Amino acid sequence: MPTEGARRAGRVVDLTAARARRQRQLRTVIIRAANVRADAEVHRHIGVNDALHLADLHDVLVTSFGFQEERGATPWHFSALDDREHRLDAADELHLHLSEEGDSIAYHFGLWDIIITTVESYPRDSGTPRALCVGGSGAFGEADFDLAAINAELTGTSTIREVLAATTPAVRGIIDRSGIFDFVPLLQALDLMRDVELPREVAEVLAGLPVETDPPARDAFWSVVLGLACMSDDLLGDHVLETTMAALGWEDDDGTPLTSARIRELCGRSLTRLADVGGYGPEALSPVDRLDLYRGLLRG
Repeated sequence: MPTEGARRAGRVVDLTAARARRQRQLRTVIIRAANVRADAEVHRHIGVNDALHLADLHDVLVTSFGFQEERGATPWHFSALDDREHRLDAADELHLHLSEEGDSIAYHFGLWDIIITTVESYPRDSGTPRALCVGGSGAFGEADFDLAAINAELTGTSTIREVLAATTPAVRGIIDRSGIFDFVPLLQALDLMRDVELPREVAEVLAGLPVETDPPARDAFWSVVLGLACMSDDLLGDHVLETTMAALGWEDDDGTPLTSARIRELCGRSLTRLADVGGYGPEALSPVDRLDLYRGLLRG
């Protein structure tokens, strides 16, 4: 008598593990993926469902870094950060390795080594995309970093209207007037509808921002906040400010493009108040806590 069916029917199921998987609350993990070399750096900040498998994360990274042409022929694996030979199972779910802030693993794609580090983790809802690139800088080869193109491939759908509906009118206006819809994936990844509990005095400060009344100063403030929410390096943050204000048509008194320093100067009083509650400057709060402040500012 064949015994294969009996073996399958008699397979032992770990009910405790299965129950834990069902009961565990799904979370979005914001990861920083970085390749740092002596002559160049490439960074991506990506929000992902922590229930995805490492094999799924591989697909997300291929898209985010523009490796599509080499996908089929290039070997890849994940490993422990300090031991390339300690390969991780591609079937492992992300939360097994990237659940807490600072957790890190390594991703190896051909000759490229990319360090993956958890920046933040928060509960997700059914409307949150499985993966979204929220920022980055640099690229491999001659390709440019194109956030909109990356997310168009990751999400496969347009969610601009839904995202903007959850965003404060001032920021909606900036996106409409500038035509910079690259901010939409950032706002989507921030999950603006998520409950944020801020101290009353902090919420009152945020509600009063910006304090400036001149249109260029108000636009400057919101451009700074959008740049801060990218959680990127100073170079990319400055680029966001200068590009946004130029797209809005603002220039300096002498007709030259506004520099990042000048833009921050325009909204200096508001940035001082934002710094008072930990959202800006050298005494700023941790990335996780700052994101809650930015959510409070950016949501409608």
